Formats: sequence, structure tokens, C-alpha cells
Amino acid sequence: MTLFNPLKINPEYILTDLGIAELKTLLDGKEKSFFLKWISDNKFMISLNFSIGTNHAFDLNNDAKSAIIVYGTISKLAEDKINIVLETKFKYGLILILVIPLIMLILELTMDLGIPLPFYFVFPLVFILVLFFFRSEEKRLIRYFRELINTEK
Repeated sequence: MTLFNPLKINPEYILTDLGIAELKTLLDGKEKSFFLKWISDNKFMISLNFSIGTNHAFDLNNDAKSAIIVYGTISKLAEDKINIVLETKFKYGLILILVIPLIMLILELTMDLGIPLPFYFVFPLVFILVLFFFRSEEKRLIRYFRELINTEK
């Protein structure tokens, strides 16, 4: 279903000529425009230091600084070549925005609350706007990560 495609996990692949140790030194040592937390030796999580609207409204993960989170996995291809896979997380909370009009419609049909018909179209529009915002913030986070990696090449 194309409506839920933007909600799915989107992998990004980065092939770099850095070794794993060099990458870890780079990521841990420099001042970054994003927050980084190592989960294991080859897995990490990055999030934006600040994201308008998601710092408090959607702050579901206490390990991150915002709700814009990307998980990374490092795999070694050769001694000085690694592949980094960046994956966004599934946005379950956004589905709630689409469920609210259905609940309102059921309540309207059973209890006759008098909810105006145009009000039902507000939620799909909000869904599209929030989804667009999340997507742009995720792309910005991945761009910051790529820029940090590319400055050392």
C-alpha cells in the first residue's frame, strides 16, 4: 500500500575507504552536528541534537536527543574499506493520526455528536505534513553523517 510506504524502514548504504577503527575515532572525536551512541562494536544510533517539534512532542527514546533516529551497522569489506548501513525506524506513532478520524466516524455514527464533515480531512493532511517533516529531518541527519564521513576522505 503506497500510503504506508513512507512509514517503512529506509536503508541507506555508505561505502567508505576508512577502517572500522578510523571511523570510530572520527565519530567519537569530532564535534558533530548530531548525537551518537554506540550500541555495540559495530552498531550505533544517531539522532539530531535538536529537531523542531520532536524534542518533546515525540520524545519516545530516552537514549536519543530527538525523535529523529537512524540506526547504523558497520560491516568490514576489506582492511581499509567498510560498508555502513543506515536505517530509519518505523514510525508507529504516525499511524495514530490516521486512526483518530476512524474513531471519530464510529463515534459520530453511533452517538450523533455533530462533528462537521470537513473536520475528518484535517487528520490526513496533518499526517502528510508530519510525515514530510519527519522525512526531511531524517534526510538532514543522514546528510550530516555523510558530510562528516566525507570530510575525512
